[in-house]
Amino acid sequence: MASIYDMLKKDHREVEKLFEKIEDCLDGEEYAEAEHLFDTLKTELTAHAKAEEQVFYEPLKTAAKEKEGEELAWEGGEEHHVMSLLLNELSRMDAEEEEWKAKIKVLCEIVEHHVEEEEGEIFPQAKKWFTKEQEQQIAQDMQEMKDKYKSKVEEALEEDIEILMHPMAEKRSHSSTHQRQI
Repeated sequence: MASIYDMLKKDHREVEKLFEKIEDCLDGEEYAEAEHLFDTLKTELTAHAKAEEQVFYEPLKTAAKEKEGEELAWEGGEEHHVMSLLLNELSRMDAEEEEWKAKIKVLCEIVEHHVEEEEGEIFPQAKKWFTKEQEQQIAQDMQEMKDKYKSKVEEALEEDIEILMHPMAEKRSHSSTHQRQI
């Protein structure tokens, strides 16, 4: 199995390629393809971030607390939170909108910053703080969690598509939810 650092770097490169493809689509006014690629980006980023928070950042916070470097771990988690907010906003917009184009650019910049800090600062520190056994366990857990979250995100995207295809299903869903809350 690849090291946790190689695994995370591979994810980073895949996300960078998706951003490049989305930018190319926007430049060519291929908005439907940009939205399709965005769905893939959302799945990849969400699965990566959720798994990374649970299986990499949590043990990193513990190790960092003992080594007085806890801020690095907290900052990475906060960057994930901002990414999630932008992903959710972008999901409710159309790629033709100027605001969508601006938000996708900001998301790309945040991800680039996050990747630079992780690879340049966090990984070197983590290598000092984690044992080889911990790194192997984190890599294994990371892959399992990513697979789990990818599946969940894909299911959620399918549900959104189903609601778009059958708008009455959404109304029934909301009315039954409302009735249960009363």
